[in-house]
Amino acid sequence: MGDKSGEIKKKHRSLAVRLPLLFVLSGVLIIVIMVPIVFSWFHNRMISDYARMAKGITGLMAHSLDGNRVDAYIEGNYALEDYNAVRRQLCEIKNGYPDVVYAHVFRFGENGGLVVFNLQDHGIKSDAVPGQLVALEKPYQKWQADLIRGAEMQIIPGKTEDGYLLSYLRPVFDDAGKYQCHVCVAFSMEELHMANVSYLVGTLVVFAIVITLVMIIDVIVVRRDVIRPLRDMARCASNFAYDTEAERFRNVQAMEELNVHTHDEIEELYYEFMSVMKETLYYMANLNRAKNDIQEQEEKLDQISETAYKDALTSVGNPAAFNKLSDVLSKDMEEGKSEFAIVMVDLNNLKYVNDTYGHKLGDGYIRGCCGIICRIYKRSPVFRMGGDEFVVVLRNEDYMSRLLRLTQITEAFMAAHGNQTKEPWERYSASVGMAECEPSDLSVEQVLKRADKAMYENKLK
Repeated sequence: MGDKSGEIKKKHRSLAVRLPLLFVLSGVLIIVIMVPIVFSWFHNRMISDYARMAKGITGLMAHSLDGNRVDAYIEGNYALEDYNAVRRQLCEIKNGYPDVVYAHVFRFGENGGLVVFNLQDHGIKSDAVPGQLVALEKPYQKWQADLIRGAEMQIIPGKTEDGYLLSYLRPVFDDAGKYQCHVCVAFSMEELHMANVSYLVGTLVVFAIVITLVMIIDVIVVRRDVIRPLRDMARCASNFAYDTEAERFRNVQAMEELNVHTHDEIEELYYEFMSVMKETLYYMANLNRAKNDIQEQEEKLDQISETAYKDALTSVGNPAAFNKLSDVLSKDMEEGKSEFAIVMVDLNNLKYVNDTYGHKLGDGYIRGCCGIICRIYKRSPVFRMGGDEFVVVLRNEDYMSRLLRLTQITEAFMAAHGNQTKEPWERYSASVGMAECEPSDLSVEQVLKRADKAMYENKLK
């Protein structure tokens, strides 16, 4: 007993380590999975917001331009009154969005971008003048062909000489639909990048704190409600003695003194263990109880004898019961009494129900089909011969109305199968065949085979 107690204590120490470790790993896994997902969502949402804002700005700016006057803007620019008026209007739109780093109007060609409007009063590219050809920066060069044909584009080129940018370029066309220029705005993504980093760090810290607190609470609860009750029960059991009745009684008392109340499976295990101990004690201490137990076992054996001929799933007769009745029918045939018929019923779609919806619903499907059979042949014995096969023996009144009953059961299964309001596993279907005992028959098996053949022919139909 001492070696076993040491082994149990060692296992409990291992459980006390494994459970907290499991909580830690679970917390880390949650962080690893959730933080990138939330970060990605936040990052994409920010980019989407900037893109929507850029699309709106370029839409306003493009609306302010006259596509038919772009050549005049390039040639006359500041000398034109309407050029200056348009530039002021574009600058007002740009200045209404402080997040815009720069805004220009370019006409893109094979050699770069030709400046139409430079809206920078200072800073980046403020020295570019109308009519000046500006080479495309390397990150933009791969979209040059799309820009030349007048495509509307959202570009996030990443790191450029102007920083990490999100650019939006909206084309402007003349009345003939010919490409004239692009309205271009760019937002700095540096602030977004720093916001993402800050958000990620903050999220990690919050997750770490929350998960740490949860793990601490979980460890405390597990040690209190799982580890300690199991350890107390194991320690108590390791000191049990079984030689005398008094020692066995003290075993029960010692276990009762633990008084485990965890309100979960541990408490259930404790009381199940207590129940077993008490049952064992009472059984060994009371000869009369032993006598009653023997009597109960005899009664159970009688019940088993009664149910030996019943199918466990449907409660109809099983193959053993059919064989028993076959012996009676065989004797009747020997005496010239051959007035009976056999109905063979084979269930359809059982494999489909089992494979698709599970064997539990498949068992329900079998019981439902059996219910139809027993309802039609309520005066005749029904037997389940296998997984999906049933046999009915017709005598007396059911034999006299056998053709009517055959029609009724066929129609009953057709109606059940065609009921579209039922679930698939409730739309019962079966193929039915019947054979009558003829004077030339030498055994019940011959009648059964003809019924099976008739059933199979109906199934093929």
